[in-house]
Amino acid sequence: MLKFKILSLCIMAFQAQIFQAVGHQSEDSLATITFLEKIGKVELMSFRVSYRADKGRAKVLSREFSNFNDAMAFEDSLHTGGVLPVQMHYYISDEEKDFKSVMSYIGIIQDNDLYIADESPNASDGSEQLFIAANQLGFKPFYRFRSRILTDIKFVILIGILTLFMITFLFLLFFIFYIKSRNARRERLTEQYIEICREPLSTFLFTYSLEEVKALSFDELAALFNTKDFKKSAFKNTLINEIINLNKNLKGDFKDKLRMIFTTLRLDDYSIKKLRSRNWEMQATGTVEVYEMNIDRAAPYLDKLLHSKNFVVRSNAVRAFLHLSPDKDLSFLSKQSYPLSRWQQMWLYRVIKNTPSKGKIDINSLLKADNESVRIFGIKLVRLLGRMDIIEELSEMFSHASNEEQYEILRTFKALAAHTRIELVHKSFQSDDLKLATLSAELMGVIGNEISVALIIEKLNVAHPFVLEKVMLKSLSYLDREMMNWAVRHFQRPQLESIKLHLNDGLLEHV
Repeated sequence: MLKFKILSLCIMAFQAQIFQAVGHQSEDSLATITFLEKIGKVELMSFRVSYRADKGRAKVLSREFSNFNDAMAFEDSLHTGGVLPVQMHYYISDEEKDFKSVMSYIGIIQDNDLYIADESPNASDGSEQLFIAANQLGFKPFYRFRSRILTDIKFVILIGILTLFMITFLFLLFFIFYIKSRNARRERLTEQYIEICREPLSTFLFTYSLEEVKALSFDELAALFNTKDFKKSAFKNTLINEIINLNKNLKGDFKDKLRMIFTTLRLDDYSIKKLRSRNWEMQATGTVEVYEMNIDRAAPYLDKLLHSKNFVVRSNAVRAFLHLSPDKDLSFLSKQSYPLSRWQQMWLYRVIKNTPSKGKIDINSLLKADNESVRIFGIKLVRLLGRMDIIEELSEMFSHASNEEQYEILRTFKALAAHTRIELVHKSFQSDDLKLATLSAELMGVIGNEISVALIIEKLNVAHPFVLEKVMLKSLSYLDREMMNWAVRHFQRPQLESIKLHLNDGLLEHV
């Protein structure tokens, strides 16, 4: 009995939920119908009524109604006339929907307040109408309001940026094609000029003697090239390049012939004109040309380029000036504020080395320069040129010199075997700078004395880095080999034993 009662209660609860759901659905349907009757017209909705005009015939679909009340009035007229059955059809965006879909659509409109009731007393039917809020925006076609584009400042700025971008793109595209075509035209023209220059130059070199070349005038030389473009810069540059290339690869009378051709055709004036240009590329090119062809009269024009801000111009000008200047004066370097690179130092030394009057070169001005790189180069020149007469100046500047300068001074003392500077070397040997102490120990092996031996023995009493101990034992072996053996036995350090074996091995003598 208890189970039967529980089952009965469950059935009754289920039936109550069903009746409640049906009741809610009936209430929603009634609310939808009431809303449609009150509003009448609903955006995107239309209505039709289907009926049978005569029994047994197919249903007839009425015309389309945009107002729900008109459709309901037509349906009532059919009922009054006894026409049955009658059915209402609902359309949303011209697509037929069931009533459940209509309820959802009306629910969305109500929940989002997407309608505005038309309560105008002048309404033709006196009923309220539904309007989607978007209909109140007053939209008009774009072509009627073209001028409004210009009133939107953000849009105008965007259009301006896009226009500027397109103009810039087209300009760059044109510029690239122009440069490319110009370079291609220049390359074709250069190839033509090379063909024009080669045959006359080979004729001058292998057919004419030096005296015959000297006897030729400008017009006679220019006529052999048989071209109307002789006065053009492109032809002159091509001819100069061909002459310089030949000058680098030939020797003897051929160089003299090429130089005579170069000056007779007044190409030296054209190269000097480049030195006066404001374009650094032209300056650098002219400097190389006068250097390669030994144009001595170009030296005064190079004076203004010695302190150029451009590294390439400055380097080539210094090299060319020393090569062409008769006195090889280095005083201009003492005024240079830019660092003197190793590449420049190499070229300077190469020029100075080939100078017959090396003793006349003023190195003291370099040692007193404000530029450290110039002072270091001056110290190197003392060593490379073997200027023993400047050893005293190096000793005087050692105490206030920088570390790099002191290193170079010690190397110079070693190269020149400056025995008179041993006291200075002993002082630097006591320095805490490992490199300075090492160079000093190495120098004592060349110019050292009994005091040097005592200083080395004293310093070996304490362990030091391998490099320094190796140099000290090596120098000690040069000065007093017995003291070296005694020091190794006395101090009894494995590192000293290894260094001694290394020094005694003939195969490792230079390692």
